[in-house]
Amino acid sequence: MALVIVITRPDKPEVQKVISVDRKLVLGNSVYCDVVLEDKAIASMQCQVHPAITGHVVITNLDTKKEVLLNQSRLKKAALGVDDVLKIGAFLLRIDPTQLTPEELVILNTEYEEFV
Repeated sequence: MALVIVITRPDKPEVQKVISVDRKLVLGNSVYCDVVLEDKAIASMQCQVHPAITGHVVITNLDTKKEVLLNQSRLKKAALGVDDVLKIGAFLLRIDPTQLTPEELVILNTEYEEFV
């Protein structure tokens, strides 16, 4: 089971990426990232996205000097919900709800508890 995230850039409607979160991915402005987001406001390795064992998608900001916003609040680490909007530089990231199974929808609508 891999969740699909759509990446858009409102100032450039032609820019759209669709990624499948089936493993740990690093997003940033470097060619060495799994997902390259070309924007000088983004760190070379800005954040990490990975599927949790619970089925949630967890976002971790790797460079706290640059902002990653979840629903307009500064993010260190959090799980991405169905209606959440993640902002990294000029890019917006959202889970594609049309790609979710009923089971995934239930999981994403429950609170994520990190097991340490």
